[in-house]
Amino acid sequence: MKYKIAYLDENNGWINTFYQTFKTEFDILRIKVDNNSSIGELVEQLMASNLDAIVTDYLLEEEGDVSFNGNKIVEAIKQIKPHFPLIMLTSYQKQAISFTDDVHIIYSKDILDGENEDELEIFKTKIKSNISNYYKKIEDTNDRIENLVERRNTHGLEIPEEEELTKLYILFDELNPEGKDMPANLIHRDSISKLNEFVTETKEILEELKKLNKKK
Repeated sequence: MKYKIAYLDENNGWINTFYQTFKTEFDILRIKVDNNSSIGELVEQLMASNLDAIVTDYLLEEEGDVSFNGNKIVEAIKQIKPHFPLIMLTSYQKQAISFTDDVHIIYSKDILDGENEDELEIFKTKIKSNISNYYKKIEDTNDRIENLVERRNTHGLEIPEEEELTKLYILFDELNPEGKDMPANLIHRDSISKLNEFVTETKEILEELKKLNKKK
């Protein structure tokens, strides 16, 4: 079964090039960004498409029809799924780096020209590895939460373990904002509500601590 990835660009030529380059290894959702596109609508479409990764062009404004660049799409996705596999391709790496927090997701668009097959194969492997690592992180977090919850219910937890469980709850909420595949111990509606309340309260506390640290 192939991984499903989206590619966003304002140029039909680049969209076709990307599709032809990666269609053997991946199922490709091709999205043309134009003057009718909005970040909100694009994110909604992406989130509803059961994707394993998202690749976007950086300079979507290049042809003058779009009022935002790919980094804004990346930021919007990260607000919802901070750990989701994202890649940004560009012919303007210096500019992209200046406007992107995570510079490690930026790759040269020259990789699509087909002149360096070894580099292209490495890039494809990186995409697959990013996706598999993402799902492994979800699985490992899920397993560890189940382990700690079971231990807490039977023997109780030490303070460091309670702290670890708190961090894992927050991480799991970031990895699974839709609440899918919750640990078996937490699938009851009351448990999920309590978990959501707990995560929200913990995030609020962390934000307050950040504000206090900035004032120092």
